[in-house]
Amino acid sequence: MNFYIGDLHFFCASQLKGSYSNYDNRPFETLEEMHDTILKKWNKKVTNGDTVYILGDVAFRGRNEELIALVAKLKGKKILVQGNHDDISDLRYRQLFFKIINTEEIIDCFDGKAYKLVVSHFPYFSWNNQHKGTILIYAHLHN
Repeated sequence: MNFYIGDLHFFCASQLKGSYSNYDNRPFETLEEMHDTILKKWNKKVTNGDTVYILGDVAFRGRNEELIALVAKLKGKKILVQGNHDDISDLRYRQLFFKIINTEEIIDCFDGKAYKLVVSHFPYFSWNNQHKGTILIYAHLHN
């Protein structure tokens, strides 16, 4: 099965309850609570046989020992669709992903029907075959 998620924003204190910029209205008091909750829910749903398209902004920066350890615990074949906050300069971090892309056209099946998709971190005004049924899946815009 394929899953799609974006804007995890690990290690971003601005995502915490009471933060001046908690634009996602996340209920977490601490980063540890947020990380533990996401990890538990992710691994309860995703198996190592699944593919997860992470639509960018895993964390503010990717050169962090704790971030590498956390992402390594997430189940599934992870494909990173690079976002504006993703720093992929650390080889150890890059190796956690099956591949890293900016955008890609894929086909996914749901309820026995095939769908053409474009995956991206950013929304686009126009994309390939949009008027022929291709769906754009993106993140970046919160709430």
